[in-house]
Amino acid sequence: MLDVPYQSAYKTISGAIFEFGFSDAILQMWAAFCDELMNGENMQQSFPCATPEEAAQSHRLFTAGLASQRTGETVPVAGE
Repeated sequence: MLDVPYQSAYKTISGAIFEFGFSDAILQMWAAFCDELMNGENMQQSFPCATPEEAAQSHRLFTAGLASQRTGETVPVAGE
């Protein structure tokens, strides 16, 4: 077994000594949101937050994928 370390986008108090979990992920998302809100395109890291349009498109894509799995047929992505 290989223990693969991680490095979060924003520094944490505990660093890499603990396993990354849900609470860490939420705090990273809040940090990215605040960073983008305050600094715009000059964020500390290079991945901006998802937009509402991107989230909606993701939902349409996964809905079509679920329908395709259920019917066994190609399902067009709504809104395309």
